[in-house]
Amino acid sequence: MRLVSIETGLDDIKAHLNTCGCEVIDMADCVRPVQAVIFSGLVASSATSSRLAGSTVLVNAAGKTPQQVADTLNEQLC
Repeated sequence: MRLVSIETGLDDIKAHLNTCGCEVIDMADCVRPVQAVIFSGLVASSATSSRLAGSTVLVNAAGKTPQQVADTLNEQLC
């Protein structure tokens, strides 16, 4: 199961990723390393950046459907 952190407010994408077999954690509550971070704007806060491992995939969800985000995630985590 993939562990994914998601920006607050992306509820439709969170629900879709849950149905795709991902364990999805709200970004504000994430305190452990994740395989991917889904966001819809700038990920520049030091709080977020300090929790990213070198191999963490970043996916900008701005303007994408939940399925497009899932597809991007699958492509990058193969």
